[in-house]
Amino acid sequence: MARKRLKTKRFSSYIKKNWQQATIWLLGVIVVILLTKTCDSIWPNAPVVIKEHTDTVKVIHSINPLPADSDSIIRKQMEQQWMNIELLNKYEKQIISKRKSMDVDACKMVLINPYPNRKGYTVKNASSFCLIEPRQNKPFIDIVYTFLREDYVDLIYTLCVEMSQNDVRDGKECVIFDQNYEPQRGKSEILIRVVDDLAPGDYTIEAGFILKEDSHNEFPTFYRQKFEFKKR
Repeated sequence: MARKRLKTKRFSSYIKKNWQQATIWLLGVIVVILLTKTCDSIWPNAPVVIKEHTDTVKVIHSINPLPADSDSIIRKQMEQQWMNIELLNKYEKQIISKRKSMDVDACKMVLINPYPNRKGYTVKNASSFCLIEPRQNKPFIDIVYTFLREDYVDLIYTLCVEMSQNDVRDGKECVIFDQNYEPQRGKSEILIRVVDDLAPGDYTIEAGFILKEDSHNEFPTFYRQKFEFKKR
């Protein structure tokens, strides 16, 4: 008992002599505790997963890691949310694919009449200048010109595409599309892209070009290739 009282007196004496150091140490402990709690609130231990997808609307999913003691209902809800994110990932890939198909470097349409003197035209085969290939690339019809020489493009005034629908009953053709396009200089392969909004039926595509030297003639030569296709 005497020893215990002696230790208490020594501790009290030490505190009286070193009270300033003891106060600083206590304040330091309090500051460390406060900083720890503040950091936990700013940077939580549990990570947050955020998935953002943007098309015409903005969708944000935020999911916290599943606690170990979650009941079956909460677990099912979380699994459903993860499934939604997986579906959004697939949707994002489709969006990117469609945007790439829209962003191709296709020829621009000529919005004014490039042949004010034209009363008609004569026809020749375009195979001595290029190969022309139509491709059905829903929701478009792509027409690809592959020129045998790159400098042939410099001779062209406009590229031309004409579409006609064939009437099976009387064998007549009705022109439903007739458009001119600006050729892209410095390329041996040129693309024209047309929206495929055609009704089911039989069609004819005439794709080609008119040379600069014929642009003011009343009957310029239409160098073209002709294709038949069926829209189902």
